[in-house]
Amino acid sequence: MRNGLPRPIKLYGALVVDDSSVQRMNAVDMLQSAGVPRVLEAADGRAGLDLIRNQTPPPAFLIVDLEMPGMDGIEMLQALANENYRPPFLIVSGQQPNLLSSIETMCQELGLPILGAFSKPLTRIQLQQGLEGFSRMVEIREHPAIDAGLKVSPEVLADALARQEILPHFQPKLNLVSGKLEGFESLARWTSPHFGPIPPVAFIPVAEAHGLIDDLTRAMFDAVLTRMQQWQAEGFHPHVAVNLSTRSLADRYFCDDLIRRTQSAGIPPDRLILEITESSLMSDLGAGLGALGRLRLKGFRLSMDDYGTGFSTAQQLSRLPLTELKIDRSFVADAPGKPSLRTILASMISMSLDLGLSTLAEGVETVEQLRLLQSLSCQQVQGFLLGRPMPGEAVLPWWQAEEARIVALITGE
Repeated sequence: MRNGLPRPIKLYGALVVDDSSVQRMNAVDMLQSAGVPRVLEAADGRAGLDLIRNQTPPPAFLIVDLEMPGMDGIEMLQALANENYRPPFLIVSGQQPNLLSSIETMCQELGLPILGAFSKPLTRIQLQQGLEGFSRMVEIREHPAIDAGLKVSPEVLADALARQEILPHFQPKLNLVSGKLEGFESLARWTSPHFGPIPPVAFIPVAEAHGLIDDLTRAMFDAVLTRMQQWQAEGFHPHVAVNLSTRSLADRYFCDDLIRRTQSAGIPPDRLILEITESSLMSDLGAGLGALGRLRLKGFRLSMDDYGTGFSTAQQLSRLPLTELKIDRSFVADAPGKPSLRTILASMISMSLDLGLSTLAEGVETVEQLRLLQSLSCQQVQGFLLGRPMPGEAVLPWWQAEEARIVALITGE
């Protein structure tokens, strides 16, 4: 089990709600083995709600069954949403996978922080995934910028761009057959001298809403080109993906500017992958197609990011000048334990290959996910299992230290 439980679980404990005493005992034993100091039990939703209401402080982490006498798990979760108490939780049930997926979607729509929905019995690996998801959620909630109630103003963001405080970090992308390092995705990271690290979710929407997205993209693009020049001088030639906004693509002069900057830097365009999210592209297809066509003509590679979250059809995809489909992490995370998601994932990869597109799956965090993607003939992967985003200067030392481990993990040799 994972080392170093998140502080809220250490302080507030956990609650298991299940009408089966055997299943409760199994979950309680695993939580206690993981180091949770206080684990409460309830046999139905109403008893669980009573414990939550009467405990000071209430439990920080829940494991909830769905089908129970009295108040079932769905009613309990709806009641928690109505009372605005939203601890992270796992659903563990004997119900059909499609029902679990439906309830998972319901929880997401209600704003409840669901960490996963699993079929009984709960395994140690599934619990570990839940606790790791809890850790990431706590890290976001306890982020200093969020704790301080920071609201990024367009003026503060513009000043940060002028001061070059927003820089790319690079997350590796690996070949799923050979373990070879294929390249990186560049991700905007802002470290403020006043507030510390500020998450992208706090500033990218501000950039889009206040006409700063082009400035942000140019700043990232220039920093990526500079880093690629440095790598090139050292004989290191990875490709790098850069995220683009469809708002920027609507401006033909913006595309001209990207082309000019790439030529001036002496970087071959085919070593740059321009990523556009599926949802934004499908919402303004007319504005984006011309720009994408011009960029592809100049040699840039084009990727549809977060594929599966929008509404593009196979026919629409066949008309786009793409070179890659990037499968959203939501399909990767739960596919090993959900046959319906596994079927969808297999269909996505098969269709992508039939269209002659490279396939990249993001959000790979477990060996089980990695092996499933290999069995489905996915070509590239990206995720914490293989490497986290890192500053440009850390890339070469990281690869020198991790190459043997990653190649062995992927190839099994």
